Formats: sequence, C-alpha cells, structure tokens
Amino acid sequence: MENLTIVDVISLIASLASLILAVVAIQAAKSSEREVRNNFEKTQNMMVEYESRMKDVLSEIDKKSAVIERTVSESQRELMSTMTNIINETVIPKKRDMGEELGIQFLQSMMSNPQQAGSMIEGLAPLIDLMEKHKG
Repeated sequence: MENLTIVDVISLIASLASLILAVVAIQAAKSSEREVRNNFEKTQNMMVEYESRMKDVLSEIDKKSAVIERTVSESQRELMSTMTNIINETVIPKKRDMGEELGIQFLQSMMSNPQQAGSMIEGLAPLIDLMEKHKG
C-alpha cells in the first residue's frame, strides 16, 4: 500500500464513492418503483369504483328520462287533443242541429209568454209519448 500514489488513492476513493452511489441509486429506483406500482393500483381501484358509480348514475338517468319522456308524450297528446277540440269548437263552424234550434225557440217562446207555457208543454205530450215508445 506504500506504493500507492495520490492519484491511486483519489482513484480508489472515487471508485468507492461511485460504488456507494450506485447502491443508493439502485435502492432509490426500487423504492420509486414500489411507489409507482402502489399509485397505479390505487388509481386503478379508484377508476373501477368511479366506473361502478357512473353506471349507477347512468341507470338512474335512464329511468328518469323514460318517465320524463312518457310524461311529455302524454302531455303533448293531451295538448293536441285540447287544441283540436278548441279548433273544432271555435274555428270550424258547427253543423246546425235542428233539435237544438227547436229547443232554443221553444225556451224563448216560453220565457216571452209564461202564460202559454203550460199549453205548450201539453202540446209536447204526444211527442214525448212517441219518443218513449220509440226507445222501448
């Protein structure tokens, strides 16, 4: 060991330091790999959990959207029916109903002359009898 020069000593110390640093680097790499693997597994588990929750939420949304769709469809049908009735009653002229017109004229004549109302009703008695026979 006496023959070692200063360069040899420095070279030996540098080699030992390099060896120590290599061992430390290997240990750090193993530790880092463990952490990355653990983080990956945690992330994977979290993603599976979120996927399950998302499926549940989408299932609920599907159920509620079906109910909403059915409600809207029924409301649209009812609105269409109402609009058709309104149009039929207001825009499209009604066909004349002779029975209604005769009834209105009869009521007007009864109101204008209440004294003759009794005789008018007696005049209708044969028609009422005829209708009852026709029904039976």
